Amino acid sequence: MNKEKIFAGIDAGHVRTKAVLVRGKEILGYGSAATGFDAVNAAQEALTRALEAAKVSRDDVAGIVSTGIFRDVVKALPIAVQRTVPEYMADAKGALFLNKNSRTVIDIGANVHKAVHYDKDGNLLDVIQNDKCADGVGIFYTTMAKALGVSEEGLSELALASTKQLSVAIHCAASAESEAIGLLCQGEEAADVADASLRFIVERVAAMASTMPLEQEVVVAGGLAKCKALMKHLPVLLKQDVTLLNLPEYVGAIGAAISYEGEK
Repeated sequence: MNKEKIFAGIDAGHVRTKAVLVRGKEILGYGSAATGFDAVNAAQEALTRALEAAKVSRDDVAGIVSTGIFRDVVKALPIAVQRTVPEYMADAKGALFLNKNSRTVIDIGANVHKAVHYDKDGNLLDVIQNDKCADGVGIFYTTMAKALGVSEEGLSELALASTKQLSVAIHCAASAESEAIGLLCQGEEAADVADASLRFIVERVAAMASTMPLEQEVVVAGGLAKCKALMKHLPVLLKQDVTLLNLPEYVGAIGAAISYEGEK
């Protein structure tokens, strides 16, 4: 019987809250829930789903660590979070856990995107985050999917069918959305507008990431990393290869779980 302790990580984000259960080098289960207006309830729901997926009980969990924008909020009972860890530290630890050769992780989240550089032991070397005007690229992604009448997954598929390169505003997500809708009104194809919208996101991410040395191997995390059309543009604009991590939206939660410093 495996005697290693089970630890839980909760990543309480702007849009979704994720939970992961880890035992040693094994991910036992994971789950997520919409954060909405109740981060504590979302954390409970995500943790419950992770427990059900892992087929373990709450009593089997030796410790819980939270990260994300609402990491302090979810410390409230009854979750009983023992400690918190900043997002960039959780990203570094989670990325290294999933890919031991990684040295830089680019996290494309719903509200914030960041790049984190770390050494072979997961110690932080550098961190860069988007400026305020570039906040909300993930929310912009969701808004554009609705504007084009497709699901979030459908937006990626639509963009991959593009045959013409368009451009959208480069200053902030709000103006880019307005211009993209304007292009539709001018008769441009939905696939081309979808591709231009996703390229706008990647341009913001690449501009941020390029301000610091991107040490190989560069890996990508965050919910938007699952978008194939976005990942098509990212290595081109960064001018280097990137690797998509397994379970990209759970990287922060994984990093939180393995950062627990209690008795093991």
